[in-house]
This record gives sequence, structure tokens and C-alpha cells, in this order.
Amino acid sequence: MSLADPRPLLFGLYEQACIGNGSGAVSLWTHPADERLTATGMRYWIDLARRAEEAEFDLFFFGDVLGMYDTYRGSEATAVEWGVELPAHDPLLHIPALAAVTERIAFGATVSTTYEHPFAHARRFSTLDHLTAGRIAWNIVSSYLPGAAANFGLDVLAHDQRYDRADEFLDVVYKLWEHSWSDDAFVGSKETGLFAHPDRVRRVDHVGEHFRVAGPHLSIPSPQRTPVLIQAGWSPRGREFAARHAELIFVGDSDPVAVREGLAGIRARAAEIGRDPSEIRAVVGMNLVVAPTRIAVQEKLDGFQSHYSSEAQLAAYAGWGGVDFSQYADDEPLIKQSTTHTQTKETRADAPVLTAGDVRRRFGAVTAFADDRFIGTPGEVADNIGRFVDESGVDGFLLHQFVSPGSLEDFATLLAPELRSRGLYGGFPTEGTLRSRLRSDRRDRLPTDHPAVSGAR
Repeated sequence: MSLADPRPLLFGLYEQACIGNGSGAVSLWTHPADERLTATGMRYWIDLARRAEEAEFDLFFFGDVLGMYDTYRGSEATAVEWGVELPAHDPLLHIPALAAVTERIAFGATVSTTYEHPFAHARRFSTLDHLTAGRIAWNIVSSYLPGAAANFGLDVLAHDQRYDRADEFLDVVYKLWEHSWSDDAFVGSKETGLFAHPDRVRRVDHVGEHFRVAGPHLSIPSPQRTPVLIQAGWSPRGREFAARHAELIFVGDSDPVAVREGLAGIRARAAEIGRDPSEIRAVVGMNLVVAPTRIAVQEKLDGFQSHYSSEAQLAAYAGWGGVDFSQYADDEPLIKQSTTHTQTKETRADAPVLTAGDVRRRFGAVTAFADDRFIGTPGEVADNIGRFVDESGVDGFLLHQFVSPGSLEDFATLLAPELRSRGLYGGFPTEGTLRSRLRSDRRDRLPTDHPAVSGAR
């Protein structure tokens, strides 16, 4: 909770269905305490989901990619050598099993609007919403890897073109989830033999630039109808997309002032569209290193550093931003040439000029993606989290593990008690659908001011 918003903070765990998890340091699967080499089997995931629920986490989130990182040194060789976000298994296939062994924690998954079809996607998420009893969220991405486009036999779309396609994709799935079946269409009466009222089930007959979908939707209305909608884009187009669609935003910045300004802009735009801006929540990533003493913190960092590969991390980062750092001398300024990749801090048009040496020095440390606020003793980190919430206005945090499940265990045993003593942990609703827990009105379905329901474009 913050001074402005008394609602409890949301805490989630970020994972990928892979061994070389890109959210912390991709090479740390080589650390003796890391268990990700077993992540191709279900036992690892069941154990991790149970641990997250026991730690009172609210969300278990899966990122995803559909291609290898092949920008660095002009090939995927470094990514394959170090297992950068590999193997990229399908996160959606994990969720039913994890939902079956948990009761409270919700699940989110990344699915691309560029390489999926909206009809199949709508059916898949309606199924997940039923199977999880409304504990499901969709992270809407439009993808950026050239290798992903090649895998689907398609040309790479420019950044804004991907959003154009995503807008139409959303239009189609909204029609299927929200408008194809009336709430009272399904009867399921053994006495009368009536399954559903035919006159209350409608085709959608969508014809657009990218998709033609007849319908009707193949699923009866699920607990949430539409899964909770997550969006992580922080570019100008991404923020516009978030203002129109998102219920939960993954913030792509660590500067609390920039975060507050960015969220204020998104919420102001949402209000202009007609949405209630107070119901748009936001979380920020947290790469945690915590130990009882500063000496123990440094020992832990030293252990991570000894199993860290800067080459592996550069391969991941080059793939995200589309800049092959290996082609630059240390004193050469980076050219922001990519219009198709993720717009990172270094590759955004308004970013300060950096040399390749600046980037290499940053990625020489295992803490390249870590924020110093989240490195320290439990008391220090808890104080910093409280301060960051007040300064930024975020509504929660997404834990990125350096080693799994050790980072989660450190959070649960060391940091959580400190946060709880400050009123910063616990109290998030534990019953009902994920949407009902996020919203102040505790409703399961999207409100009428959302374009999915209102039909506003």
C-alpha cells in the first residue's frame, strides 16, 4: 500500500518455462544452489508453485519467447552455449497442473498477438479461466525477435505495426469472450435436456485487416469471461495500449519519479477514454539479494558473480534491443537503429548516448539488472521498498530470482517478516477470482467502462 492507495500490495513471482531464465542472470543455472536444470520436469514447477503460495505470493507469472536470441555476434551460438531463455517450453501447458496443486495463488502467462490466432487464443484462455476458477491473467505482447518471425514464416513487423495487429486481435477476443454468449445462455438442465438457449449464443462475424473470425465462441462464459489483462510496454505506443486495455501494468523502469510520471500519463489517458484510472494497478520487477548482514550479502553476490557470464547476458540484451554490441569498439557510440525490437533504456530515441564500452562494463557484473534498493539486509531492503512505493506509486512487485528456489526462500524467510512488520506484506485478498482481488469493487468481470465490454475502439 502507498500513502495515496491504501489497498494491500501485490507480490508475484516471475518465471519462464526454461532453464536459462533471462529475468535475473541467465547463466546462474550453473550455480550449485540453483535447481533450474530440473525445470523440464513437472516436479520442479509443482514445488516452486507450492513454495510461492506458502510464501503468500499473489501471482505466479510466466514470461515467454518464440525464438532464439541471435543478434549477438550475428548468430544464436552464444545463446545456445549458455541456454539463454532455453529451452523455451510452452508456459500455458504448465498452468493447469500448478492450479491443481494450489488453492489461492493466481497465474499469468505471456502470449503474443503476432503469432497466435485470436479464435484459438480465446478458447485456450476460457479453458484456463474455467480450470483455475478465475485465477488466470494474460500478459499481452506483440513479440520482437526476428527468429520468432522466421519460425512462423513471417516478416518482422515494425514496432507500431505490431500494435496495430494487437489492437485488432483484442477486438476479436473481446467479441468472443464478452459478446458471443449471454450470461444466461447456458442452462445445463438434466430435467429439460436443454444445454443452452440457441438464441442467446451469437456469431461474431469479424472481418478486419488481419483476421476473419465467424464464431460463436466455443466456451460457455467463464468466471472472469476475459482473463485479467496485463501489459508491459513502456514505449509511447505501449502506454497508449495500456491506457486502453490493461488492468495490471508491468513497469519497465526503476526510477521512481519516471515511474510515477509514466503511470500518471497512462491513467490520465485512460480517464480520457472513459475508464476508471484508479483500477489500473502497476507492479515493478525486483531482483532481490538479501542476507542477515552486509558481509553475508557480499558473500552471496560474490558467489553469484563466480557463476555469471557477461557474454550470456549480452546475448540476451542484444536480442531484446536489437543492437549487436560485438560489432562496436569500446569507445564507439551505439546506433539506435532498430524499430522492431523492445525499446530498452539504451536504445530508446530519447536515451543518452552510450558507448559499447559503457554497456560491457555494466554487464560485467551479475547485478547488471539489479536495483541497489533490493540488495541488502532485510531491514534495508524493506525500508527501500516502502520508500519506493511512496515515491513511485506502484502497487506491488514481481520477484525475479537469481537462483531458484533460493531467492524465493530468502524473500519468504528474511524479507517477508520485515515487510509484514511495516504493513507492506499480506492482506491482499485470498478468495475469489484474480480480477476480484485486484479491483476495489471486487467484481469478477470487466466493468462497463472497459472497451472489451463497451465496444469502444
